[in-house]
Amino acid sequence: MTRRALFQAAFSATLPLRGQPGDFARRIFVRANELRVARGAGELKWSEPLARCALEQCERREALRFAGHVDPERGGVAERLEAAGIRWATCAENLFKMRGYDDPANFAIVFWWYSLGHQANMVNPAFTDTGVAVTQGADGTFFVTQIFTLPAPPGVRLRR
Repeated sequence: MTRRALFQAAFSATLPLRGQPGDFARRIFVRANELRVARGAGELKWSEPLARCALEQCERREALRFAGHVDPERGGVAERLEAAGIRWATCAENLFKMRGYDDPANFAIVFWWYSLGHQANMVNPAFTDTGVAVTQGADGTFFVTQIFTLPAPPGVRLRR
């Protein structure tokens, strides 16, 4: 997919599209899967437990306004997944924040696509499950989190 096509998709999405944060999350999920399939990585499965963890991360980033992936009280994605009892063999997380537009879905995808680390997470064929969440603060700032995992095989202990 060309840069021009991605940006055209992102900017066409800034037309008056209104939606709920859950609608944005599902659109991000669908678009990420389209890009994965185009790269031969296969589709991710939606995981409600991962979506709940992603939502909690969005809500905490909105409330506490910390930068980056590490929650000052709950740690990084690995620690947060472990605390939620989610079994994983490998995990990663993409974050996005923006203000000034009504629809963060395509902007998040375009931002992640042109960031090598974020793109690597999106198209990593090792990941099989994902959850996405979007929240919007009182000031209009959108917070987006996508968590990726490869679940741990049965019988493997959780990391501690």
